[in-house]
Amino acid sequence: MRNTLYIRLRATDPGTDTAYCIASPQAVASFPVQHAPLETILLKAAGHRLVVLVPAADVRLTSVDVPARQAAKVLQAAPYALEDQLAEDVDTLHFALGPRQKDGRWPVAVVARARMDEWLRPFTERGLVPDLMLPDALCLAPADGERWSALAENDQVLVRNGAFSAFGCSPDDLELMLQLADPDKKSTLRIIVPRDSSPDFTRLAWPVELLPGFISPLEALLQSQRPENGIDLLQGRYSQREDLLRLWQPWKITAALLALWIGFAAIFHGVAGWQLRKQLQQQEDANVQRYQQLFPAETRILADFAGQVEAQFRTLQGNKSGGGLLPLMQVLADALAAAPGLTLQGVQYRDGALYAALGGSSLQPLETLRAWFAQPRAASLEVQSANSGSEGAQIRIKLTPAP
Repeated sequence: MRNTLYIRLRATDPGTDTAYCIASPQAVASFPVQHAPLETILLKAAGHRLVVLVPAADVRLTSVDVPARQAAKVLQAAPYALEDQLAEDVDTLHFALGPRQKDGRWPVAVVARARMDEWLRPFTERGLVPDLMLPDALCLAPADGERWSALAENDQVLVRNGAFSAFGCSPDDLELMLQLADPDKKSTLRIIVPRDSSPDFTRLAWPVELLPGFISPLEALLQSQRPENGIDLLQGRYSQREDLLRLWQPWKITAALLALWIGFAAIFHGVAGWQLRKQLQQQEDANVQRYQQLFPAETRILADFAGQVEAQFRTLQGNKSGGGLLPLMQVLADALAAAPGLTLQGVQYRDGALYAALGGSSLQPLETLRAWFAQPRAASLEVQSANSGSEGAQIRIKLTPAP
């Protein structure tokens, strides 16, 4: 899997000092943050998964209750459902959906299209397409009702006060915003304070928990960020899928004719041969799989697979004292014929014993099988497990040569 390049985009000027981090797919706590001009960071983007964090202060977070279960239909209806709440013309705005909530409502992120274009411009000018674009405040840990998450910086404080609700403000305006959001002071504010931030919360008349220990704001955001807890802004006209559809549309007829021509050419130039080779490969793969089921100790498959199988069966046929595979397989075949209702699902041969997985609609045929083995046979039966459920019976038996 590719490493991920995280960029916290607070300004789009190429020379702006920007925080970024390159992390492996397994990273959960180690996010070494660096700073460089944006244009320098974008030179490192090739070959990486690209995740961009944008200012939540420019994104309005709300929700809609639309009687539709398909996200595409909800996304079409959201602008009209929210039109009365928005001062701007909805035609100038971009809407993105979060996952449907238990109460049936859909979280919605609203941002000006001009702002989206501005954020994406440095990337598109260099032929780059971000994989994910998230409002930075939604990278904080989701609020659980009693505790809100916050990130303190010198020039702003981000607060996540719900599953998909958040706000940003200056440190001087924090108390006013908290009073508006939680006048009864029911929630404790858990504030992450990175080392390069020095806000003073001693005068804040609010239940506060300070969480130091982070080197930078981006490090704190990445340690709590989960894609399923955020809203990807790259939806609708900004999604990669929509871009591909727009590029594809003018070429559909030409491509269809070309594909038809190629299809006819392939019919006359080896489709039958290709299918035959594919079937042979599938059969060979099935033979190898069955061989490894019968002989689990044989982990190495030789280039001369046919010779390997022949040698193994010669060994089994010559092993008269231990019974060998073939006599046990014959006993199993006779036993299943005598106990209708059981089907063979898989076998393994190891240490001189044959292990078989059986299936059936009930456990009743197992009694018939026990009764059949009660008579003198060339093998002894041991029932290792037998379970019956809504999907039928599952039985595992072991056959060993009779003494």
